[in-house]
Amino acid sequence: MGSNCCPKNENKKNFVIPPPIQPPPIPSPNYYQIDKLEGHEGKITCLKELNNQNIMTGSNEGELKIWNLSKLKCENTIKMEGQILCFLEFEPNMILLGKSTNNIELWDINDIFLSKKIFSFEGHEYWVTDLAKCDERYFASVSNDGNIRIWDYINKICLSIISNNNINFQCLIHLSNGKLCTGDADSTVKIWDWKNKICENSYKKHTNTVKCLCELNNGEFASGSEDKTILIWKKNDQPDVLTGHEKAVRYICHIKEHYIASASFDQTVRIWNLNFKACIQILNGHNNFVTGVISHSSEQLISCSNDKTIIIWMKGGNY
Repeated sequence: MGSNCCPKNENKKNFVIPPPIQPPPIPSPNYYQIDKLEGHEGKITCLKELNNQNIMTGSNEGELKIWNLSKLKCENTIKMEGQILCFLEFEPNMILLGKSTNNIELWDINDIFLSKKIFSFEGHEYWVTDLAKCDERYFASVSNDGNIRIWDYINKICLSIISNNNINFQCLIHLSNGKLCTGDADSTVKIWDWKNKICENSYKKHTNTVKCLCELNNGEFASGSEDKTILIWKKNDQPDVLTGHEKAVRYICHIKEHYIASASFDQTVRIWNLNFKACIQILNGHNNFVTGVISHSSEQLISCSNDKTIIIWMKGGNY
């Protein structure tokens, strides 16, 4: 009778609790600092890559500097009256400068020894805060006077004025669909049909001044604000929100695909993966407000700061 009985625990299965599933790591490009360029007397306010792959920086002391990255040296310094707030290379070696003197200056920098001012576009009543190329003939400017001005570069005249009802403009980009996008002091992002002088859309999702804009892929764009956030605008008015910066976001650049970099008054540059909506790296190296960051055609990141320096960041790893 007892010979047909199974041992007490013979039919029990051993259950093993599986370990929790770990999310895959967020891909990171892993930038690291390779060089720091010095030479500005004033705080660096703006930074751009030129058509010849040199970079250009402007300062609040009226210094325009052209840097040769392959030689890691400044090749040309132009000093002028007023602060340089923004600039635009409209055609090779022809630079438009937005100034605190309420005007836009056109400079020929083709000859580093004979750089000269060609023309001054007059009309704004306060600081010119940003510039954007509309097409091969026209460019736009925005100002703290609350106006967009459309300029005819060929004939050197103001074509039209678009009012923002006395609300100061902070930043401006020209979108691939032909529209202009602006960021305002009242925390608003607006889309403009500049040819017909119409505001097509107005979005108020930020809670403080919009300081910068950047076009991304597929009609998307990003905005950065003094509210410390970055908003990723898609084809609706419900943007993704990126948080992490501790002070105002001053500049945003598109690196590639779903990666962007942001410069902040918290003295850092942050790298973001937009698919994961996450910061994947914080770059420390500046010791004052970071006022600009660009993705150079050499695949380096370059940042500038009120600490009067430019840092070159090299990409490590694949992404």
